[in-house]
Amino acid sequence: MTPAERKRAQELAILEAVYDLSNFRSVISRERPDFALSRSIGSKPLGVEVTQLFFHESHARFNLIAGYAHRLWSGGSHLHKNDVKTLKSVRVKISDAEGDVRYPDLPAVMMETPSIAEYRTALRDVILTKTGRGYDLGEFSHVNLVILDWFDLSFNATDYRTDRFFDDEVREALRECPFREVLLVLHNTARDTNDDFDQVARPDARIVPLQQLLAMERFYAAGHSIDKQSSGDLRDVAELNRLTIDHVSRVQGYGQPVECEGRPFLHYRGTLIELSDRGMQIRESSDSELPNYPTSIIPDRLEPRIEQRVTQEISANIFGFGFARPANRANPWEFRSIA
Repeated sequence: MTPAERKRAQELAILEAVYDLSNFRSVISRERPDFALSRSIGSKPLGVEVTQLFFHESHARFNLIAGYAHRLWSGGSHLHKNDVKTLKSVRVKISDAEGDVRYPDLPAVMMETPSIAEYRTALRDVILTKTGRGYDLGEFSHVNLVILDWFDLSFNATDYRTDRFFDDEVREALRECPFREVLLVLHNTARDTNDDFDQVARPDARIVPLQQLLAMERFYAAGHSIDKQSSGDLRDVAELNRLTIDHVSRVQGYGQPVECEGRPFLHYRGTLIELSDRGMQIRESSDSELPNYPTSIIPDRLEPRIEQRVTQEISANIFGFGFARPANRANPWEFRSIA
């Protein structure tokens, strides 16, 4: 298999982790974006760009060059001079929770563990890099970006916070990028407490839609702060909803107010959000072509002093969430064995 063929096989494996290709009439491999997926004859295809997220180039070589990990485990030489410092071949001893040695002498490759701040910087950089490639959006209903995450940092799919992924620079990269959705495929590292120590943990790939998560975070943070700063002066939830939509769209610059079913919603990329008596309500497009929602005029405005306090307060606010849908492939990282 040539390097180009191997790259295409990897891209297809990542694509299949997110999309069930049997739902599409045609799947065409191409460039900028990497795939065009069509559901029916005559309809505009969905464009999908695929990429991978690494800490550094040595990290990428270790995971993508067939046989490199085995070469280092077996005492072989490094393929690049920079790898000597970053990929260290060692022997390790593994003990269980009671201190009993289970594996006295295993070969291993050690590398530096990145921080969350370094992870967010890498995430921002890969979004900016893909944004800079340029896409003819007129060919497609929309274009999504799929990112396979190789960092393997701790992540509990049932309990995580948005600062795991977002800082102001990542938020800006998402807001300015051409992708309707940025789908991050990552490893759920939370282990079942009933797992046996000697049982190899099965990979558990999850998908986090970053654009939708960003919209939820900004909407929730703004609504919570507006309610707090208004000190009970709001008439009802409908007024809080309108003020939240106005702040997120006009002040923060995320999305726009639209009318749906006679009520105002925030429309950001493929997501609609409103605040109702039932809480924050989310509607997603599921990659369908979006209706032409009419613009909603929001007459409500916060008092300038309150608006300023809300803007200052939400800059440090985050959002806790507890769901990341399973990927179609439990182990989309398995293609490292593709030779």
